[in-house]
Amino acid sequence: MSAVCWSHLLPDPSRLNHLSTDELQAIGRTAQCEAMTVAHGIASIGELLAFTADAGELVDDTARNIGWLIKSLGTLSGRIVDVANGVEYELERRKPAAE
Repeated sequence: MSAVCWSHLLPDPSRLNHLSTDELQAIGRTAQCEAMTVAHGIASIGELLAFTADAGELVDDTARNIGWLIKSLGTLSGRIVDVANGVEYELERRKPAAE
């Protein structure tokens, strides 16, 4: 059994073919919005980390926890992009072939 990870909540990009076009479009829009939200969150955490370190208020435990948070958010961000790419591929695959 693999470790529990919040990126497992997202659909598997290789199994999108059974969803309707409307569902795929909704997933694609959501993935784009959430990827941007996660990216802005990572940037904000980086800025906060830098200011905290400059102020001399960053203890090792806090730095470690922030590192694990950024790692987790980076993994989630990558998984969201995988889903968005899978949706784009599936929607393109469904288009009728140009004759």
